Amino acid sequence: MISTNTIRRLMRHENISLFLVLLFIVVVFAVVELFGIRGGNLSKVAFIQPRNISNVLMQISTTGILALSMCLIMISGGIDLSIGQMMSFLGTAMATLLRVYGFSELGMVLTGLALAFVLQLFMGYLISRTKLEPFIVSLAFMTIYKGLTYLISNGSEITITDKFTFIGQTYLSITDRFRIGMPVILLIGLSIIMSMTLKYTKFGRKVYAVGGNSNAAYLAGIDVKNHKMLLYGLNGLFVAIATMSLMSRIGVGSPLMGEGKEIDVIAAVVVGGTALSGGKGNIWGTLIGVLLLGIISNALNILGVAPYWQYIMSGTLILVAVVLSYLNSMRTTTATANK
Repeated sequence: MISTNTIRRLMRHENISLFLVLLFIVVVFAVVELFGIRGGNLSKVAFIQPRNISNVLMQISTTGILALSMCLIMISGGIDLSIGQMMSFLGTAMATLLRVYGFSELGMVLTGLALAFVLQLFMGYLISRTKLEPFIVSLAFMTIYKGLTYLISNGSEITITDKFTFIGQTYLSITDRFRIGMPVILLIGLSIIMSMTLKYTKFGRKVYAVGGNSNAAYLAGIDVKNHKMLLYGLNGLFVAIATMSLMSRIGVGSPLMGEGKEIDVIAAVVVGGTALSGGKGNIWGTLIGVLLLGIISNALNILGVAPYWQYIMSGTLILVAVVLSYLNSMRTTTATANK
């Protein structure tokens, strides 16, 4: 049996409130579908069926991978609005390399990773070496990526049928009705690595130090400029991985494949407890945020709610999360001042 002390420690965990909200929403949507649509027949509740759970996990995998590196950037006090359009650019560029120029799958992967890393590293260089706001710089890059995407694709999808299917179309069957896709396995693996990195390495401690107080971090001997630049380069690698995951699953490089992804990702990271001002956040909270938004979207579709309500729900969640973060920071400041 679980001891009382273990339960108390769990209840004090920084993500417990968000996790309980997630459970509450799952129960509410399941009950609404059970009695509002299925007439009390539990076996017909699609929301809790293994196949639907498998689909939800696959649908959130791309957003989840993007959110991992965005979490690090936002903890360090930055932000990147370019990731959605960068996905579209990388997707169309890699599909072109594979289909038009005859690149091997390995050559395409290595080229995509290198291109993403260099481009985002350059953006990180501009942000870290100047006083320009990350918001403005990443917005400029977002526009550049959009232009490059349409120059490459001319607005059309580039199919890669029967090529590069390993990541997006490989599944681990747990039961006859429940299977886990390779993108989900990739998300879980990367989450464990990034969580361990943040919690147990010097690199992770530097991320929090830079976001908490960059001047203090500099005085403590941290190379703040290069650290920020490296985080954006790392973000580029994660964008490339997410792009390849999605491209492999849908079989095309599309100019619209990353449309609006930056909003979904930032929403998930903020809902997951990462402070917009930096210095606070964690990987598992971010993953819960991704799950929360994904489950809400899926449940609304099952219940037949117009998709426009999903935007309202997402916006409301972001607003609530930001307000709660602000109130928490105010309480912390007050408590510190009263000591």
